[in-house]
Amino acid sequence: MPKTVEPEDFIRRVHAGHERLRRFRRARVMYLRQYVGSYYDRDRGEIGNEPLNLIFNAIRVLLPNLVLSFPTHKVTSKFMRHQFYADLLGLALDQNSKDLKIKDTYRRVIVDSLFAMGILKTGLSDSNQAIYFDEDDPIDPGEVYTEAVDFDNFVFDPGANRIKDGLFVGDRIVVPRQPLLDSGFYDNDALVKLPSAAESRVDKRADDLSNRKADYSVLHDFQDEIALVECWVPEANAIVTVPDVAGYTDQYLRVEDYHGPKEGPYTFLNLSPPVPANPLHVVPVGIWYDLHVLANRMAKKIIEQAERQKDVGVYRPSNADDAESVKEAADGEMVAVDNPESVNTLSFGGQNPSNMQQIANLQIWFNEMAANPQATGGRALDADSATEAQILQQNAGVGLEDMKDLVYTMAQEEGEKRAWYFHTDPFLNVPLTKRIRVGQRQPDGSIRPGRRETVQLTLTPEMREGDFLDYNFAIEPESLGRVDSTTRQRRLIEFFVNVVPSVATAAQILAQLGQPMSVQRVLTLAAKNLNIDWIDEVFDDPEVVAVTQALIDSVPDAAGSQAIPAAQQTNPKARLQELLQQGGQLATTKQVRPASVRSDAQRGAAGAQADLLIR
Repeated sequence: MPKTVEPEDFIRRVHAGHERLRRFRRARVMYLRQYVGSYYDRDRGEIGNEPLNLIFNAIRVLLPNLVLSFPTHKVTSKFMRHQFYADLLGLALDQNSKDLKIKDTYRRVIVDSLFAMGILKTGLSDSNQAIYFDEDDPIDPGEVYTEAVDFDNFVFDPGANRIKDGLFVGDRIVVPRQPLLDSGFYDNDALVKLPSAAESRVDKRADDLSNRKADYSVLHDFQDEIALVECWVPEANAIVTVPDVAGYTDQYLRVEDYHGPKEGPYTFLNLSPPVPANPLHVVPVGIWYDLHVLANRMAKKIIEQAERQKDVGVYRPSNADDAESVKEAADGEMVAVDNPESVNTLSFGGQNPSNMQQIANLQIWFNEMAANPQATGGRALDADSATEAQILQQNAGVGLEDMKDLVYTMAQEEGEKRAWYFHTDPFLNVPLTKRIRVGQRQPDGSIRPGRRETVQLTLTPEMREGDFLDYNFAIEPESLGRVDSTTRQRRLIEFFVNVVPSVATAAQILAQLGQPMSVQRVLTLAAKNLNIDWIDEVFDDPEVVAVTQALIDSVPDAAGSQAIPAAQQTNPKARLQELLQQGGQLATTKQVRPASVRSDAQRGAAGAQADLLIR
């Protein structure tokens, strides 16, 4: 820690940062109550009290449009000699994402960002951090991890206008006391004085929604758990651990050097525009909240009006017999009465039609404020023509596309931090599979690129190349989304019906112009753009090569042919072998005979035609 920051001052600053977020934490719990509905962890609820959960519906529609699959990392380097290692680094990230079930973590962080802020923490499980002293922790020692940090546990420098520019960033953790005492890394005298985690719990938290009647003293006293705050201090490049409550110690519980990416262990996600000179963005659900509550109030009013509605029959006392006859008559039966006007039906109560229009307006306003979940969820837009509907759909998707870009940026930053640990790990050992082009030895001893094969590789420290700053990280477009079978089928049909013939025609034209084009490379890139990742398997197929080689062996040599002079002969077997070496498979080509042979044949045909004319 810098000598200018005393431990006591730093501890007070940490608690001031926690206090600054108090109102935001309480507002978040209020929003979450509306999100979970009236029947979440309750013994009973009032029917019709919250019939329209617009917040839940908006999140239910937005979430699968933002993350529905695992990310595909694309790692590149400005140095060509490092590209093979960059590809392996990207494959290692993809495999690690599946091992960590990073898709579920991203989905949780997106929901957090709609209610407050999405926060991710990346590190190594063997970095002696307090949260990993538990022997039952599912993350093995030495494993790279990324976990979501709950907003209730988050803390940052209260004097910062931007979170990343503050003195520190940290999060609250609850751990058993005894493993910390046994580790020897902490100030044991201060640890003994700290109160139980239940005693330091003061605010309403998100987990109270499902533990409203829980006795936290029993939960935390079972293992004698205490609450700590781990802070990353960029200026000192250190991890500083302090107690969650003030007044028990004026010393740091622990200070250790930080070994990680320079951007720090935390990655943030905000799905709304920033607020000038303030570290927290506008909370999307905070904008939706009023409309959600008003829509439910109006819906409840309409339901109550509908329940009060009743039809009552009235009649004059002198026409009691007529009223009784009408009452006893069956549906469609004719009844004779002296005075039909003396018996009537009056309707009392009932919903006001204007209320239905008002609730429709509230839903429209909510739809506009919530990035248009109506259109995103598949409901038709109110348009008078197909063109107008298309324009509305394009405009409606702008907000959703902006959210997607923010999520992809978050995933790229988080993946880059995990890659840093892979790049610097001296014990790195990640088994991978990769399709590479295997070289083939020619008769003259040279090696030329052959077909592609899937090979087993292992990413080890010996394969590391260059500096980490030499590599650029990105997420493959649309890799976080899911493509349904209908869309995949449509893409395949479009590829083979439109793309393949067009590329083949273009290759022939360019060849005639003296500018050859690699058809295989173009088709591979085009298929990759359409998320067809198996296209390289159809090229250089070993079975096709074997069949072609058998065909070559079955063709006799042209040597010794008496029909064509030796100087003008072509060797079919040699020609097929040449085609095999060029493309790895037999191409459909037009056999062109020499000009002299064509002229001799034409001369013979001309003589025969002359004889017929003479005759």
